[in-house]
Amino acid sequence: MKKVIAARSRKRKQDRSRAQEEEVSDDEHVTVKASGKKGSYAQDKSFSFFLSDPDVLDCPICFNPFTTPVYQCENGHVACSVCCSRILEKKCASCSLPIGSIRSRALEKVLESIQVPCTNAEYGCTETLRYSDKSGHESQCNFVPCSCPHSDCDFVSSFSDLPAHYRTEHGSSASAGVRFLYDKPFKVTLDSDDDVTILQEVNGGKLFIVQNFVAGLGNAVSVFCIQPELLPNYRCQISAKSNGCSLVMNSFTKNTQNSAMATILSSRFLVIPTDYFGTGQPRNLEISIFRSYE
Repeated sequence: MKKVIAARSRKRKQDRSRAQEEEVSDDEHVTVKASGKKGSYAQDKSFSFFLSDPDVLDCPICFNPFTTPVYQCENGHVACSVCCSRILEKKCASCSLPIGSIRSRALEKVLESIQVPCTNAEYGCTETLRYSDKSGHESQCNFVPCSCPHSDCDFVSSFSDLPAHYRTEHGSSASAGVRFLYDKPFKVTLDSDDDVTILQEVNGGKLFIVQNFVAGLGNAVSVFCIQPELLPNYRCQISAKSNGCSLVMNSFTKNTQNSAMATILSSRFLVIPTDYFGTGQPRNLEISIFRSYE
């Protein structure tokens, strides 16, 4: 697939001022304009182009996007600085000539000129980045897409848009889940084979998932929040009471962008023994989710 990228030409005269103006059209073409002005003279040397082989911007050894410095051997084969530091005897992986001392200045200049939109632009991110900064930004972008947790829905959006969708499309359905308030305990009843129960906070509408993982010793119960992984985790408490006994776990929610990933056993869970509630009896839990963060 062709990636649409944009490059700006650098001005060669030091006395020319440089200004950038970004334009993004509906079809995601990106143009970075660099205008130079000297007296009454002004010229725009920016242009947009298609890159038919985007892999040329990635290190051929580790396949990560190039960042400066980039090194080349005498035959012109290139590698990133990280790979050059790890290559045995500093020999090129393609031709075995020495590598690690000659900078690929032309490629470095291209990398500094390329501007690309964040992959999450369609979900609201407005950042335009150097290609070498793209992966670092996207690993921390708060507009990473999140999936609707409802089993019959394939809606995907930013986590900030997801609550309104869920409330509008699923809030009145029989499988809408449990609505709750922060800092106040609420009841959740799980059958022994329930996988997921959806929670939605009443005021802000943020979505959570109670995961019920059936294990050999009983049930492992944990709470996930549907939001980007790097956002703070909420403090939570899960308690199970039966016949005068009480099991309590104070922990933190885990973040997930896709409810399907919540089927993987979390490292934070409350274990409820198989016969704790009695054979065939529902699992009555009391859960609290607090505004305070980890």
